[in-house]
Amino acid sequence: MSSERELSALLSSLQNTLKLQSALMVKFEQREARMQSSFDQRMQALHGEVAQVHRRVDDIVGRASSQIAKEAKEAVAPVAAQYDRDVSATSAHLRGAGKTVWMWFAAAASILVLVLFVGWAVLGYYRRELSTAREQLQRYENAIPVVQAYSASDAVICGGRVCVNVDPNGQRIGDKRQYRQAKPRPQQ
Repeated sequence: MSSERELSALLSSLQNTLKLQSALMVKFEQREARMQSSFDQRMQALHGEVAQVHRRVDDIVGRASSQIAKEAKEAVAPVAAQYDRDVSATSAHLRGAGKTVWMWFAAAASILVLVLFVGWAVLGYYRRELSTAREQLQRYENAIPVVQAYSASDAVICGGRVCVNVDPNGQRIGDKRQYRQAKPRPQQ
């Protein structure tokens, strides 16, 4: 009766383990979906920001070109020196804007690499956890036949070993036929 309860408890524990593993797998899949969604949103936002930087640079360049052309038309000869200084200042602004754009690209690439690395690390962690859970489940499944055979036999644990009530008519096994079957456990 106690062995049946133990077997029932073991089977219940195995069922609970399977349920927990299933829930864990669903949770892993949900987390992966959330991470992918978050990654996609961040990439869309980054693309929007890069497009905005491009528009700003184009606007700066457009305004600078029209300003230079207007000043050149108004005062060609007497303001030539001032015109050179303005062109140099605008060129420096454009170089600064170009550096800013490259820094944005570098920051975006760095963020992308960081997100990919973190995603890869998290996925590796979940894979290892899932592998460990699968190995533990396989050990439990491998133990089921042993527990069933023990439960069906008239056997007890005594002094750290298995003691059995030997069936004199039982089947002999082993390379020297030195082992005998145990009697079936009496039904209660």
